[in-house]
Amino acid sequence: MLTLTPVSAAKLTATDVTTCEACWRQPVTTIRTAPGVRDLLCDTCATEGNPVRVELFPPLGNYRLTHRRLEAGKHGKPTPQMPPDQGPHPPRPAPTPTPGLPPV
Repeated sequence: MLTLTPVSAAKLTATDVTTCEACWRQPVTTIRTAPGVRDLLCDTCATEGNPVRVELFPPLGNYRLTHRRLEAGKHGKPTPQMPPDQGPHPPRPAPTPTPGLPPV
């Protein structure tokens, strides 16, 4: 169940944003709360029920980084791959340097 509270009746912390989290244009005037959710919105976005655009600190700590992306995407466990082709191996034994001439 969503609850709308005016900012004057609620306490804001020093780390709260001062711009609406849905439109990012108007100053915060309303706090929309639900179990485990606290959105800082302007009056227009709060009455229209607009969703927030960016969740700054989701449970995994990164923007839009979900558990499924960790498993399957570029942040997931890498699959074993062969190293890139480095060309032929150097000769064995290594050639002895010639005195007076730079090695080629």
